[in-house]
Amino acid sequence: MRETTMFRENITENITITTSIIPDIGGDPPRRPTLQEILMAYSEYVWAVNLGTYVFPIIIGLGTIGNVLSFLIMIRRTMIITPTCFYMAILAISDTIILYVDCLRKWVFLMYGEDAWNINTAACRAFYYLSYSSFHYSVWIIVAMTTERFFAIRYPLKFLTVGSMRKTKLACLIILICVLLLNCQFTWSVKITEKGTCVPEENYSNFHKDVMPWIDAVFYSFLPFVILITFNVLIICSFRKAYRRQKTLHGNPTSHKSASHNRSSINHRMTAMLLSVTFTFIIMTAPKTILLCIRNEVFMFLKYNTYDFQEIALYTLITRIADLCIYTNHAINFFLYCVSGQRFRKEMKQLFLCRRSRSASLSLYSSKCPPSSRYQTMQTVSRGSYENDNGLESYHTMRTVSSNLGSNNNENCQDVNEQNERENSL
Repeated sequence: MRETTMFRENITENITITTSIIPDIGGDPPRRPTLQEILMAYSEYVWAVNLGTYVFPIIIGLGTIGNVLSFLIMIRRTMIITPTCFYMAILAISDTIILYVDCLRKWVFLMYGEDAWNINTAACRAFYYLSYSSFHYSVWIIVAMTTERFFAIRYPLKFLTVGSMRKTKLACLIILICVLLLNCQFTWSVKITEKGTCVPEENYSNFHKDVMPWIDAVFYSFLPFVILITFNVLIICSFRKAYRRQKTLHGNPTSHKSASHNRSSINHRMTAMLLSVTFTFIIMTAPKTILLCIRNEVFMFLKYNTYDFQEIALYTLITRIADLCIYTNHAINFFLYCVSGQRFRKEMKQLFLCRRSRSASLSLYSSKCPPSSRYQTMQTVSRGSYENDNGLESYHTMRTVSSNLGSNNNENCQDVNEQNERENSL
């Protein structure tokens, strides 16, 4: 049996069959079938293989496109200035690393029988380190994002003094350092054996078998579960109190069109995006968490080190489904933002429409304006207002000041530059 069983690993990948399974009957010993050949006789294992073969690449493809788009939208000038959007941009990077370091590796193993962890000792240690660190980093970014949302809603005035982008970046850095320190033992505690498999060093065998799975489960699942559920309940309660208070002060809030109501509406929509992410994480990681808690009691081959192939096949299928849920969680945030975030959808439209209109306007400008009458623009900051996700007004719009560098201006050039002014002001 494999020497170590991690929280997110399939136990059947490196199981070897002992010589007692197929007795010698004299003469040349028959070729012993591999474990995979034996398990392919069971429908549960066939389903597990097919799910990994056909669903993994779909998750990787959709997740990559979604995470890249999420990152590009979150780093836009009107989005990145808010802590929540900065967290979501970092989350998109971390989720993409998970899909390529862990999900893609398993798909390649299913398709070609080659595991990137088994290339050499350096690859073995690097993949372990990156895989576990990226999983832990993603979930704790969600925890930090949820905590920030709660304090922004519950204590908005105090949050003005402590909730800055500098401290948000510092929080991301601290989480990264803690995650790297938590998993740094992978840089020396695993190795490649003579058979070419990545296994723990002899001195760390018991640690990887008995301790590390629970450390992983606590920091990836149990502790984040408790924190996220607690803060989500507090956020929902805070919104209910704010709704009742607003209804008492202004009557029907849906008909109130004041600036304070508009800020509150933006705040609610931003928080709805976060709640969709956190509840999706809780739901999608629950199967793996439950499996970890009950597997030694339900699957006897894990407890007594026996070879019940029917049970192994069933366990492989259940584990594969749980893995698919986890990888899906790290691939669908973009779609959650689209469904729950009106502001996100607006920024996504502007991301594509503005680039198209800019290229069209530049082409029109070059064709209609003579070289002697082109404009040189200078952008200066002027007072304008928008509402960020904390419901607070900020001033950060741009005004274009144009100076004529030629003496022969025509109406076409004026029209083109007026259009450029409107686009720059966005």
